[in-house]
Amino acid sequence: MSARTVTLQTIDHGPVTIPEPGWCRGHEGEPPVYRSDVTHNSVTVKAVAHTDSRGRVQLLKAHISHAPYLELHSEPQPVVSVQLDCVEDFTAEDIPQLLEGLRSAEKVLTFVAAEAIRLRGES
Repeated sequence: MSARTVTLQTIDHGPVTIPEPGWCRGHEGEPPVYRSDVTHNSVTVKAVAHTDSRGRVQLLKAHISHAPYLELHSEPQPVVSVQLDCVEDFTAEDIPQLLEGLRSAEKVLTFVAAEAIRLRGES
């Protein structure tokens, strides 16, 4: 079986055909970029807390990203965004749900890091 490829329009090199990892969410509708900016991204995994005073609060999101032409990070990397804000708005009763959300965030980070390490071994 041949590897899946994708052809992307670049500003500096014209159309570039490269292998597309199975975990990449695709490039549909992406505008042309410089070749060094071509990036494969996985689906984003999120950790949330369900609190009484604020409802659903997104704590963190993470995904795997690989920019094959970027010399600085030539292997798949975990990308993490911590988004907790307005902590003063939480009530004391929210703390157990917030802690559960943070435990969920730990699981998300553990999964994304392990997957990035696994992919590096396959690349």
